[in-house]
Amino acid sequence: MKKEIYKNIIKNSKIAYLIINFKKKYNSKDINVEVIEQNKEFEKIFKILSENNILNKDITKLIISNWINKNFKDNSFSDFIEEIKDKGQKRLKYTSDVNGKKVLIDIYYLDKYFILIFNMDYDLDNNEKNLRVYNWAKDLNGVYLDLNEDYVDILNKGDIIGKKDEDIWSESEFKKFKECEEEVLATRNVKTFFQSIKNENNQKVYLESTIWPLKDKDNNIIGIRGSSIEVNDRLAFEKTLEQNEENFREITKYCDSVFIIRDENRATYVSPSFKKVFEVEPNELYKNINKLDNYFKQVEYSDNNISYNMKFDESNEGTGKIKLDSGNEKWIWYKFLPIRDYKGNITKRVGILTDVTKDKILEEEKNKFRLDFLANVSHELRTPVNLISSTIQLIKLNLKNLPQEDENKMFKYIDLMETNSLRLIRLINNLIDSTKIDAGFMGFTPINADIIRFVEDVCDSVIQYANFNKMNLIFDTDKEEEVVLFDPDIIERILLNLLSNAVKFNKIDGTIYVNLYTEGDEIIITIKDEGIGIPKEKLSCIFDRFEQVQSKNKIEKQGSGIGLYLVKTLVTIHEGKIKVESDLGKGSKFTVTIPKKVLENGEEYVFDKKENMYRRVNIEFSDV
Repeated sequence: MKKEIYKNIIKNSKIAYLIINFKKKYNSKDINVEVIEQNKEFEKIFKILSENNILNKDITKLIISNWINKNFKDNSFSDFIEEIKDKGQKRLKYTSDVNGKKVLIDIYYLDKYFILIFNMDYDLDNNEKNLRVYNWAKDLNGVYLDLNEDYVDILNKGDIIGKKDEDIWSESEFKKFKECEEEVLATRNVKTFFQSIKNENNQKVYLESTIWPLKDKDNNIIGIRGSSIEVNDRLAFEKTLEQNEENFREITKYCDSVFIIRDENRATYVSPSFKKVFEVEPNELYKNINKLDNYFKQVEYSDNNISYNMKFDESNEGTGKIKLDSGNEKWIWYKFLPIRDYKGNITKRVGILTDVTKDKILEEEKNKFRLDFLANVSHELRTPVNLISSTIQLIKLNLKNLPQEDENKMFKYIDLMETNSLRLIRLINNLIDSTKIDAGFMGFTPINADIIRFVEDVCDSVIQYANFNKMNLIFDTDKEEEVVLFDPDIIERILLNLLSNAVKFNKIDGTIYVNLYTEGDEIIITIKDEGIGIPKEKLSCIFDRFEQVQSKNKIEKQGSGIGLYLVKTLVTIHEGKIKVESDLGKGSKFTVTIPKKVLENGEEYVFDKKENMYRRVNIEFSDV
């Protein structure tokens, strides 16, 4: 009878069960472990112990086999099994090798099988003596057929077999049991509930009970099976938690931030400030917490908007823009943390949401002020620098009237002045362009033109700088002509910046390779040097604003750190992408990819070499 009773314990019971059998291998002292059944609660406990998200019967078998091999030698395990068979029950303490967490295991022998009942041991010293598990079985008339010794001890009513609840309990105690048993028989489902009884010392004991129908081999219900565990500590924990929640609610009444306590599906508490921040009552959140997600999800994508992607069992923090039912938009900082019960299971989450719209507006105003300041300063600097540059040109024209020796001496100083004025113009241009990009005012005017000829012309215009620095520059392409849609000003800025860096950081007698080729619907331009290279830790941030690669031998040639930031931004404006590869001490390779497009019905533009390109080259290479 015991065997049939216990075999009817079903997998979704709220108490952690494992049914196993031990068999000696033929002509061997080894024990073979057979896992017959394990329920979901058992899997939850051992996932905590093993920190492994997968737990099937094979893994359970492996865990038990390893435990046996570690703790028993020779025939000691056989003696251990015989002891359980004789006494009918034994309690063990198991400590995880992974994280040191502990579990209590009650082992019962059931004719041919062993049933193991597991409970997490959070305070082993206190709980070991007090934790009890009560098991029983009744027929359809409520007559007890079987129960374990712990159940007999707590009742202290003598022989219970053959009696009913009304023979043992007071009406107030057995009424709840009877109602739940009737529900289980009617629905044929499992039922878990809480109930208090008085023990042998007339003290109130709180039980968490799980009951389910017993069935015969023809699937007919023949009775009720049940198990209970004492949950006095748990109720005390929950009572304390409830008191803490009440205190929490009282405090949050007076906060401007929104506080939310929620379970997996709905809010259980929302502080009064929700109405002020979200401009509606929180009634919908008490029905469906996903309404909170929707405030974040219905905002159109923005680079500054952090996606509100929350997992119930993880901490979650960020800042995102919400769109209210009224159509208003606000910036919200949020943080959610899990709340664990006395077993360590996550049951709720507490969150705080703060309206940071004013802070965001203030930050944007500060950024705008900074950009306006940089723009004004840049323009104020450009005017006198342009005047200085023009004056230098006039002076150079009039130097021809001086004697040759004086003319050469003056040209030396004038060239120095001109070089440094060009460096200032380059810096100012970069600052102005950077400001334009941040403000969204950078122009993009693509035309149909031969990009191969254009890139070759740019390379030709910088060869003199490469040769002057004792370097070679080689341009190569897989086609003679390729008419595509591109913005010549943007492509020129990109190429000149990358080429000036290649010359600046290349080695003496090194070669700079410029290659252009097509691949599918893309135009690919590579610029490779044989110079000092870029450290690996700098590769991920080389395109950040004001980022520089330090070099002991190139201090005098370091720029402002704006150039490559501008390059990447200009490539992005051109709907392209850029990447860098580098070996320290061997050189760097920049690869620019832009779409291969043609403007339909657009005329092809033919370039002529102009003085403007050479002036822009002089400006870009002013610090080389």
